[in-house]
Amino acid sequence: MLLEIAVIEVREGQEDAFAAAMRETGVPALAACDGAVSVAFGRGVENPSTFTFNVVWTSMDAHMAAREFESFGKFRAAFGDMTTGGSMSHYVMDATIPGASA
Repeated sequence: MLLEIAVIEVREGQEDAFAAAMRETGVPALAACDGAVSVAFGRGVENPSTFTFNVVWTSMDAHMAAREFESFGKFRAAFGDMTTGGSMSHYVMDATIPGASA
């Protein structure tokens, strides 16, 4: 399993519109991608213009392949021009750690 943590910066004044677009279109489209196991989406407390996506994929290959899916395109289109940047990190989930699940 692969954990993707993406942090997205949203234009000031666009935060509520971005959150609505993600709830209505973006997150459901991302979750519909083959290889997506789970999707969590949240808004920053200290910085409400920052949002995070935590996506568990079956593998890095599945994540990369998802970029070609129509549903992934719908996810990206939901951003519109509301974002100003962000970052993304990927982590291999190690099921050998006690208490961790694969």
